[in-house]
Amino acid sequence: MLSFSLTGAIGCVIPGAPDELTLAISTMLTHPDKPMRIAWVLCIARDEALRSKIMCDLREGDTVHIQGEIQQRRREIGELAFHDVAFIAQKIERCASDQERRT
Repeated sequence: MLSFSLTGAIGCVIPGAPDELTLAISTMLTHPDKPMRIAWVLCIARDEALRSKIMCDLREGDTVHIQGEIQQRRREIGELAFHDVAFIAQKIERCASDQERRT
């Protein structure tokens, strides 16, 4: 399975299925010879302890570092098959804010 690691700001937390939380994370993409741009990544938290940590300790706007796995998914609607990926968060840590780093 493929893994991912990203750092970004929590845009919002969306309760989904009974055992899932979806986090919308904004992060900066940098490529050589191209201007920086913002990308939004939807990360899914399924682990009960991780969901509890998110709800109790994190807020919109917090900068976080997330690690997890990229899961391939296949859905069928009628005769059409759709393939996509899900970013499944396994670990999330709040990063110190600029103000906290100065003190």
